Order: sequence, then structure tokens, then C-alpha cells
Amino acid sequence: MARRPRPDDEPWWREGLRFRCTACGHCCTGAPGFVWVTDEEIERMARHLAMPVARFMRMHVRRVGRRLSLVERKNGDCVLLKDGKCTVYAVKPVPCTTFPFWEGPLASEDAWRETGARCEGIGQGDLYPEADIRRLLAGDPAPLVERHAQPAATPVPGVAPAPAAAAPAAGLRAAADEPSAAQWAAALQALEQVYAELERELPRHQMTCAASGDCCDFDRFGHRLYASTLEAEWFFRHAPDPRVNQDARQCPAWGPDRLCKARVGRMLGCRTFHCGPYPGSRPEDVHEPYDRRIKALHDAHGIPYRYRDILDWARERRPAGPRA
Repeated sequence: MARRPRPDDEPWWREGLRFRCTACGHCCTGAPGFVWVTDEEIERMARHLAMPVARFMRMHVRRVGRRLSLVERKNGDCVLLKDGKCTVYAVKPVPCTTFPFWEGPLASEDAWRETGARCEGIGQGDLYPEADIRRLLAGDPAPLVERHAQPAATPVPGVAPAPAAAAPAAGLRAAADEPSAAQWAAALQALEQVYAELERELPRHQMTCAASGDCCDFDRFGHRLYASTLEAEWFFRHAPDPRVNQDARQCPAWGPDRLCKARVGRMLGCRTFHCGPYPGSRPEDVHEPYDRRIKALHDAHGIPYRYRDILDWARERRPAGPRA
């Protein structure tokens, strides 16, 4: 395996590289290997295919030691490849998203050219500077996700414009200068990647969630949960509809079994809140830098920033049912 460049190295790609995925599916074929996936990625892919997670696991996932990988067919093709196309392209896992910015293809100019012989997007489209390439090598897919949510910097044969996402509910829109569907799509994709980075970082802080549901009992726990515009939109896109909790004083996704019914959609405050003791970092130390990043996403993508109690968002987005 090629050695990952150190921060003080002068890599051959220091002037940057051009790439734009054409969804040709060639990287999903070839020699056997592993595509490592997380529980959240599995849940997203299953939801995308309208399939129960347990069934998706049985059909498409294998356990390798303590890790999970997508299943491959006997010829080395990914099991999720159909008619030469990825069936979960919109929600593909991080290793697929960061290709071809892997150690092997980046080991040398020759290796990059060899990869380009079967990857249509290499040498075309967006220019990735050295800093972004290092981020991608480290497993951070954000530079690719953010660029692919926008039109290509230079035309790429065979690449259609990114599909427009559904606009958010009226309660989350600005009264004027409403963001376009493409802006919402790019912003929500970027938010998803921020959440994914957080999930990878949390084990380092020795934080674990007992899933007791105590922190969701707002009145009894004595706290409130605030969320930004993007977080609220992401939450309601992944929360049950109609709401499972009709009490307007409670989170609409808090179930009668005291468990969250919108784990994929939960806000930053939910993701960084953990009951003590804290053997590593304090929750607020983890929360604050990610909160700043999420706020910056609003500015970067033209989404009006509002920071409100999730109960206010819930009343605006999904009113509680009739009361006796």
C-alpha cells in the first residue's frame, strides 16, 4: 500500500487535480476488495432502496472481523451495481464518495493515469487544490460532495446537471430571497457530511449513548433543544410523519418507548449530548466547533439562518394533533 503523504511532503499533485464523477460505474467493478460502511450509511442506503435495514444487511452487507463491508459478486462487482450504474449513488458511502482520491491512485502520476484509463472523470471538471486532496485522503468527503452539488467548473461529457431537490416546507423558507432547490440540496448534502465526520470523531472523545431517552424528556430533564434552519429541515425530512408524539411540549419523534424515532435526522445537540461522567472531552467542547461549521453552511449556501427551540420548529412544521 502506498504511504500517505505527510503534511510537510511535496506531493506530485501539489498543483491540484481535476475530477468530476460521471457515474459510469467502472470503479464499482474489478478486483475483489472491501467497501467499508457504517451503521448510519447502511440505514441511509436501505431507506434509499425502500428496504428494511435488516433485509438490506442480509442481502448486501458482510462482516469482516469487527467491520462491515458491502458484498461483492463473484466477479468482484459491487452487489449494488445494476446495469452498470450504482443503485445508491445519491447516498453512497464515504469510500465510494472519495474515489479516486485514494492512496493507490495518488501514489504517482503513472498510478493516476492508470486509474484514469477506467475512470471517465479523471482529468475533467473541477480542480481540487492540494489542501482538498489531503482532506479527501484523510477520509473527509466534503470537498467532493460540495462540488458535485453544484454545476461542474468545466463541462464534462456525459454528466447531466445535478437534479433539483424538493423545496423545504413553507415554515423553513425565508420570506424573501428564497434559496433555490439546488442551494437546499447542496446545503443538506454538506450538513450530512458534517454529521458523518462527527460520528467518526465521537469515539475518540470516549462518548457513548445509552439510548435511555431521558434527554428527550424535556420537561423532566429540565432543558431545551435548539436547532438551526438546516438542522430542522434535515430533522423533519427524516422524522416520522405524522409525528409519533402528539404532546406539543415534547419532541415529535420521541416514541412511547422513550426511544428516538428519527436517529438519522437528529440535530447536532442530540448527537453531542451524552450523559456523564465524561472520561474524554466535555460535550460542549465537541459541540461548539461543529456548531460553527453548520452556521457557516448557511452563509455558504445562501440559507437564512434561524436558531430556534425544536418545539417551535415542530409547531411551525407539524402542528400537534387535536387536544381533548
